[in-house]
Amino acid sequence: MRMGTVIGRVTLSVKNPKFFGERLLLTLPWKRETFEGKEVFDPSIVVFDQLGGGVGDRIAISEGAEAACPFQKPTPVDAYCAALIDAHFYHQQP
Repeated sequence: MRMGTVIGRVTLSVKNPKFFGERLLLTLPWKRETFEGKEVFDPSIVVFDQLGGGVGDRIAISEGAEAACPFQKPTPVDAYCAALIDAHFYHQQP
């Protein structure tokens, strides 16, 4: 699981009806330096969201096979918003 910052939403003209009410968030995954307060990110990814994340929110991102676990049927999801992060604490090891 990684953390990321939402920078936008993806809008589709046509989508599968079973995804009604969910969002696709454009997200910048964090690197180690991001936890130290630097503006350094991995390339942006699209994250499936059922929690209502918005631009500027910090989220926890589940990827790969774990991203499809919240669904009862097999679902083609590569990244899933697992949590909205209110606060985080980082202490660098010496």
